[in-house]
Amino acid sequence: MAAYVQQIQQAVEPVLEYWLTKRRRQEFLANAGPALLCLTFVEDALRVLLRWTEQMQFMTKTMKRGWLFGGLLLLISMVTQFAGSAMILRPAHYKPSRVKMGCYILLGFVFVQPFMYGQARDLDFICRSVTLAGGLLLLIWSENDKQQRSEDIGLPRAVEGASADRLQLSGRLLLCSLFFFQAMYSEKGGLHTLFTKPSFFTFVSFVTLIGLSALVCLGFKTEWSSLLLAVILFLSNLYMYPFWTVRESLKDFYRYYFFQTLSIIGGLMLLALHGPGGISLDKGMKKAI
Repeated sequence: MAAYVQQIQQAVEPVLEYWLTKRRRQEFLANAGPALLCLTFVEDALRVLLRWTEQMQFMTKTMKRGWLFGGLLLLISMVTQFAGSAMILRPAHYKPSRVKMGCYILLGFVFVQPFMYGQARDLDFICRSVTLAGGLLLLIWSENDKQQRSEDIGLPRAVEGASADRLQLSGRLLLCSLFFFQAMYSEKGGLHTLFTKPSFFTFVSFVTLIGLSALVCLGFKTEWSSLLLAVILFLSNLYMYPFWTVRESLKDFYRYYFFQTLSIIGGLMLLALHGPGGISLDKGMKKAI
């Protein structure tokens, strides 16, 4: 038995050493972060393209838009999301980079989308949109930082400007808005549930979400708190939005929220990759040392 365990250990250790190094972790986050962040936009654009008739019925019958205006809105939505995502996901060797332009395009869509689909009063939808905007702001910040580093090759690295730090802080705070909302109002672990249906699971869910979100907002142990939050969000996503198991009438709703949650995970990966920026406890501790 001991020999068998030792063989397994010898086989697993090289694999873990290869994939769990900081360099490999950063390579994975650099590729997976932007891809996941764009996933909800690509999925939504494909839904408009492949289910045009249903989308038109929603626009004309549910939203009471005219046929021409509703069709124009859907066309703009599809083109905007495809174009913005393509600019972000375009291979890096194509110059010049269009990542920031793609982010600005998608930010504009995120702002308009709640009004376009009649969700402006849905607090959960708004928090999800704000969280996506935070991920896009972090990607813009990382592109600015990358450009500055490439321009400063061979020169002493200057301290990041206050505007860059504020941009990073804004993205970080917006990225956590959904988690604070769920910690307070979620039907499965929200603060109000502690008073109406108290349970150990409810208490643990509330404390975990509030604690990790606070760490991310403050920029303390940012990489690992972001990754842990991403793992928890991924598991809860599988539990809450399994669109492959629900009836047909709910499938679209579940699928949209499933892919939107994956995009939020992409934002957390970007935060884990690039760090919290200058306005953070992590940065303050490094300066103190």
